[in-house]
Amino acid sequence: MSDRRVSPFLLPAATTSRFVLLIAVTLSATGFTWDLVAGGPSGWQGAYLRCDRAAGADAPRLPADALAAEYLRCVDGVNRDRMLGGIVAMITVGCLIVALHAVRPRLTIRRQGLVPADPVRHAGLHETVRRLAEAEGLRRVPRILIDANRKLPDGRAFGCHPHHHLRLNIGVLQADREEARSRETAARAREAAATGEGPGGEGRGAVESVVLHELAHLRNRDVDLTGLTLAAAWVFPVVVAAPSLLFTLAYAPGRLLDTGVRVLAATALIAALAAAVLRSREHYADVRAAAAGGGPVTRDRGRTGLRQRLLPMHPDDSRRAEVVRNPGVLLRWAAGETLGAGIVTGLGLLHLQMIIGLGLGGDSRYAWPIAALLYGPLTTAVVGAGAYRATLLALVTGNRGPDGTIQGAALAAGILLGLLISPSPMRVSWAAAVVREPLAAAGMGVVLLLMCVAFTRWLRVAAAAWLPVARGRTLLPVLAGGLVPAALAFAPWLGAWGMASLVALNAGDLPAGLYMLGAHLFDAALLTVLWVALLHPLGAWLRHRRPGRDTRPGAGEAMALPPARIRPLLALAPAAAVLALGAANGPLHLDRLLFDGLLRVGGSVRGDVFDVVLAQAAALLVVFWAVQFLAALMAAALTGGGGAGIGAAHGMLAALATGAAGTILAAALAFGAVGRPASPCVPGSMSCDPLAMLRGAGTLLLTVTAGGTVVGAVASLTVGGVRALARRRAVRPGRPAAPWIRRSASLLAAACAVAWTAVMVPVWLAETGHVSVRETSYPSSASAVPPPGPPGTSAAGPACARAAAAAEVPVLGDNTYVAMAEAFARLAETDDPFLAKLGAAGYPPARDALPRAYRLQRPVREYCLRVPPG
Repeated sequence: MSDRRVSPFLLPAATTSRFVLLIAVTLSATGFTWDLVAGGPSGWQGAYLRCDRAAGADAPRLPADALAAEYLRCVDGVNRDRMLGGIVAMITVGCLIVALHAVRPRLTIRRQGLVPADPVRHAGLHETVRRLAEAEGLRRVPRILIDANRKLPDGRAFGCHPHHHLRLNIGVLQADREEARSRETAARAREAAATGEGPGGEGRGAVESVVLHELAHLRNRDVDLTGLTLAAAWVFPVVVAAPSLLFTLAYAPGRLLDTGVRVLAATALIAALAAAVLRSREHYADVRAAAAGGGPVTRDRGRTGLRQRLLPMHPDDSRRAEVVRNPGVLLRWAAGETLGAGIVTGLGLLHLQMIIGLGLGGDSRYAWPIAALLYGPLTTAVVGAGAYRATLLALVTGNRGPDGTIQGAALAAGILLGLLISPSPMRVSWAAAVVREPLAAAGMGVVLLLMCVAFTRWLRVAAAAWLPVARGRTLLPVLAGGLVPAALAFAPWLGAWGMASLVALNAGDLPAGLYMLGAHLFDAALLTVLWVALLHPLGAWLRHRRPGRDTRPGAGEAMALPPARIRPLLALAPAAAVLALGAANGPLHLDRLLFDGLLRVGGSVRGDVFDVVLAQAAALLVVFWAVQFLAALMAAALTGGGGAGIGAAHGMLAALATGAAGTILAAALAFGAVGRPASPCVPGSMSCDPLAMLRGAGTLLLTVTAGGTVVGAVASLTVGGVRALARRRAVRPGRPAAPWIRRSASLLAAACAVAWTAVMVPVWLAETGHVSVRETSYPSSASAVPPPGPPGTSAAGPACARAAAAAEVPVLGDNTYVAMAEAFARLAETDDPFLAKLGAAGYPPARDALPRAYRLQRPVREYCLRVPPG
């Protein structure tokens, strides 16, 4: 099937995606500008120094906990002022853009001398516009204005909702009269020749062609987008760019070059996005007008200037004609649009993270994920809409279409480029950190590349699975249903990558950054949303009933899209085998084999009790992950045919289900539910506390699933790589399962979701500190850390450096408490009264390996930001 038979209006237009990017860049840069100017010459350091001096004065008379709370209250007050100011600045600029858009139509009418078309003199014109507007489904007929100064046969739709105007040049009316005379002459000639032919075959006149094109803009709802785009392009240089340059010139002339380059890059991005919006709207209007019978509207007018060549606001006539002939061109997945989405994300993510961090008290653990979660829907909507458009085109035409690799690379490159050109809340900019630590920067860049490629390829798989089962007259529900899990998964993991990158670049330690990124797999919330996204393509199997949807508006026949071949029951077979094996525990004595093996592992370890338990847990997890790897490998190999990329989703489902089945089996064997009587209830132990038992099972499931995510991905990618080298076979479309099978699978999926939530919610609450967990001390190497000496014997700068290094030590074993105890001991010896008081209070819990030692880390970190390194 040809591209020309595909309607580009089934999914959101690229015009909207580019407009959203434009507004996001404008508002993000506004927040940066306000924070720069409002911070004054010291960059807010004066406000924070007042808090530091007050804390130093209060240190002799307040206990450590009250001192830390009072200091954080002062710091959070400054943070709150910065956050609210940035939000108000962004809202103000947004209102300014809207106000300028609302006023601009009146200014245009006055400046161009436009006059309303007389309803008597131009009665035919009014009737034509009304008739065509009704045919296009417009509820309001635009007001017709005549421009008597323009001779070219052209027009323009403009205005602000709900008051839109249709400007027609006098040249359009003149051309229409000439065409009318030509038609009358031709009709008389035909009558004289007595040919008997009717007037059929005639196209639209000049008025109808121009009116149809401008009404198409109204039908596409891009008139207001155009006005807002132009308003943003005018506001940005005046309200955002100029204040940054002037402030830097006045107070920090040494940074003028750096600020000028960043401002120039942001301004160029604004101009490029504005031009892209204007070009895209013309293509969509051409296609809609052509579908209604409108003729081409020529607008080249010999525009060959430098600005038109570098930044064309309108596409050339040859390109417009090509798009009208093949509307499917508008559905192609442009890597440039994905690159722009990445740049916008990189530019705005840091500022949004800073604002949220200020509101949360500077806690980057939540600021990065929340900022990414707010920016994630924007990036996901732009990239996801492109993926769904390209997949629709591929399904209709029968071509393979892009797999998302190039688009993923463009997204990663855009994010990195945006981070490099945006101001940074770090002590040094991202660009300087990359130059200082090239190895760590390259490693984290490769990780981001892999994440973005996996994300874009997953979008392609989800679109191929869900588009064929869409129902109704629009594909928007399917698109929205795919973008929700995509945003929930991509955004927090982008934030996790940002946090890990900060650690790697600040410390110059790539393994530490990779460790921190991997540690996020053990976050119950992040792991849950990741798995919801991974399993989303397989959910289309529950909706697959019958083929058939029309990809062209107004077409009489249904063009069925080939459904993906989804076989979830095959992916669940390994989990069923594990449960069947557990049911045979009586004759096989699996519990005895398991416990004997763990005892042998513990006996081979030399160390304390903690080391023995850690070795036994590692051995058990290796067994789990090996079984999950084999299950994912088998499922991906048996279900990956057909070229839709759906085999990886089957492999991940097999890994998840097998891990869950193994966790159930291990819990049953551990608590004596299978094959032997339960152990007696000892008061205070885990076996007598149902909530503690649930948290223990949840922790095991969380750990098994986190590792299963990695091994499942490796197994699925291994199978995909082998298939890429093998000969491709023809795509075999899937077939709908019996209704009772789908209903049973739906009930099973709902039950599993409820069980997962019931197990993971207590784990997440315990992880985030929302529920109190009894503190227990265990023998730790931190007890060997010597106590601090008397205060005033060392400088604060080296002690702060030691505390910063301790905060970045990976949480593995008891080395974290060792580093914390050493850091607090050094702080207690400093000549700074505030740090000495907190160091003396933090040393005992860190030495005893108690979690409450973490409470004093944030006030120490905040205070040390302004301590000289010497």
